[in-house]
Amino acid sequence: MSASSSVGVLVAALGLQEVQSVLNAIHNADAQTAASLPTNPNPVDNYSPRTITPEPHYLPRQVLHPTPRYLPRPVLHPSPRVEPSFCASPSPKSGLPHIAAGPQPPWKILPWQEPTPPPDVIKMIVRLPDSVTKGTLIDLFM
Repeated sequence: MSASSSVGVLVAALGLQEVQSVLNAIHNADAQTAASLPTNPNPVDNYSPRTITPEPHYLPRQVLHPTPRYLPRPVLHPSPRVEPSFCASPSPKSGLPHIAAGPQPPWKILPWQEPTPPPDVIKMIVRLPDSVTKGTLIDLFM
């Protein structure tokens, strides 16, 4: 055996002895700690976490009370209602009819003379519910 190989074996042996002494120290510390703890005759774990379970409660349903709209009842006439008009006997027209002048052409109107257009009106179409015509077929046969 050469001197370098014997030195390596010696260093390895010292390292192993150091690790064994550290492990023995750890085991001794664990044994002392275990000896100082109170012994429990029942080895079952006594830890029981408290679970928080709230009592169930039901909130009331939200109720919306819309403003009532009262619409007039639709009146359906099977035939058009025309009121007779009593007019005098037609008189003969004399002469040519007067033709009024139409609007001026756009090139003759100056920008400051042009009237301002009316503001746009937004139309809202309110659809009646389908229940307006319900039952009309039955009403025809009664």
